[in-house]
Amino acid sequence: MSEILSQEPGFIELLVGRSPDKPDTLLVVQKWDSIGNARRAINSGKNRMDVWPVMSSAKDEPTMFETLFEFKDGSGTDFESVLNQN
Repeated sequence: MSEILSQEPGFIELLVGRSPDKPDTLLVVQKWDSIGNARRAINSGKNRMDVWPVMSSAKDEPTMFETLFEFKDGSGTDFESVLNQN
């Protein structure tokens, strides 16, 4: 799935984490330059065979999140919410 999505416009990175308290629980984090690019890539007909088997095993919870704050290299950056961009 990561190689397929990495070819899509706006892809930044994909991380997979595991809970040490519940090892059968994984967290998949995809970083994109925009929510629109992420949704187009995930819902693309050419990607469905690779993406949907993973996505179908996910919990029925919200799956898209935006970055509001990032601390990196010793400094913090606030980001404007897309909800405020009307």
